[in-house]
Amino acid sequence: MEGDDRICGRCYDEDVKTFPANCDERPETQGNLGMYHCPDCGAMILGGLAHPWLCRPCLDRAHPFFDRTE
Repeated sequence: MEGDDRICGRCYDEDVKTFPANCDERPETQGNLGMYHCPDCGAMILGGLAHPWLCRPCLDRAHPFFDRTE
């Protein structure tokens, strides 16, 4: 299901369509571990809360500022 325009949980772009993260990491099951980077996408997440939703470029690991290969 597509989200409303909101902030991406990985790149923090505003007013973008967001989608549920396609990561295997489930921070909501981790308890209160504090903040840490998702090992799948690199987003900052908080143990005990759901993984934040991502914009399409971050979901596809193709964001121009976060997924450079050079």
